[in-house]
Amino acid sequence: MHKLLQHIFPFDLQQSFPDNALLERYNEWDKPARQIQISAVTFLTALLFIVFSSLEKYWASVSAQEVMLKVHLLIMVPLLLTISFLAFKKRFYKFVMYALAASPVISALCHVYIASKLISYELFVTESYLCVFWIFVVSGMTFRYALISASSAFVIFVVSYFYFIPDGGSYLMHVFWISCSFSFGFLAALVFDRSRKTIFMNQQVMHQLAITDPLTGLFNRNQFDSVVDQEIERGLRYHKTFGVLILDVDYFKSVNDTFGHNEGDKVLQKIAKILSTSVRENDTLIRWGGEEFVVVAIEVDQQSLTLLSDKLRKNIEAENYGVAGKITVSVGATLFRKNDLKTELISRADKALYEAKAKGRNTMVYSG
Repeated sequence: MHKLLQHIFPFDLQQSFPDNALLERYNEWDKPARQIQISAVTFLTALLFIVFSSLEKYWASVSAQEVMLKVHLLIMVPLLLTISFLAFKKRFYKFVMYALAASPVISALCHVYIASKLISYELFVTESYLCVFWIFVVSGMTFRYALISASSAFVIFVVSYFYFIPDGGSYLMHVFWISCSFSFGFLAALVFDRSRKTIFMNQQVMHQLAITDPLTGLFNRNQFDSVVDQEIERGLRYHKTFGVLILDVDYFKSVNDTFGHNEGDKVLQKIAKILSTSVRENDTLIRWGGEEFVVVAIEVDQQSLTLLSDKLRKNIEAENYGVAGKITVSVGATLFRKNDLKTELISRADKALYEAKAKGRNTMVYSG
């Protein structure tokens, strides 16, 4: 579908998301704006149907006006108000898109039914044009659902010309202009969908730049607060604990002074790779700044945190760093305690690190 549309339109279309995780993040990012839009638009549309029902319709017979009143007030208004309520309540959002996509189809059926009861339907047929903009742009429907909804409504209008509308000569032109309107609505929806995805992807790139250290490719300290906040909440809710390690490269200043900053950068990059392959999958590795690295290790106790610290320290010591020679690190470790603030947590780990330095470096100290 994407390749076909790309051949038709003279602009680049936003590629589909490369993985489900990114698609889920987009949906979560997109959801709040759509909730407000859907709730507001469906509520407004319900009010407009109520206003329309109260207007004098001199061009319709009394029986036809009764049909309109019943269809609009007993079918369309309750349906739209229900969708508005479901969209307003976040827990019901998963049902909203199905109901929203079904509502223009139901509206089209109601429109055809009313038109079939009118002797002179020219003043009423314009009501169906509202669903074109409503489906594709205004309502908040996603592109896929909008396409399904519009296609279904269009089929209803075409079938109605052959089977339900008496003396349908002028109604044929109505169906033609509906198809033209749907084509513009389709294009508008495509551009709108593309623009939203482009904005999201640009935000993702900017966010990634904001939390990534350019030298090592690791998270930078901007990510620390987010990760620790999440782990504190998880720890308090599920009675889980986590640990923080601070690793400092021993005598790193002498590496820069002796071999230059370019060689020092190579050392940091190599250490980052070693740590990346040594930490556990669910742990978070951060370049804290300069020659310091931080590991947020989840679901650990003192013993497992100590074993992890020694593993990282020994893996770094065992590597070959070229002209820089042997490289070691000192490690300060601590566990999260109930009612800890982030500043207290990092301060305790930092204090343990200084103790490790004082003990002669290339060692680990745990601070409880």
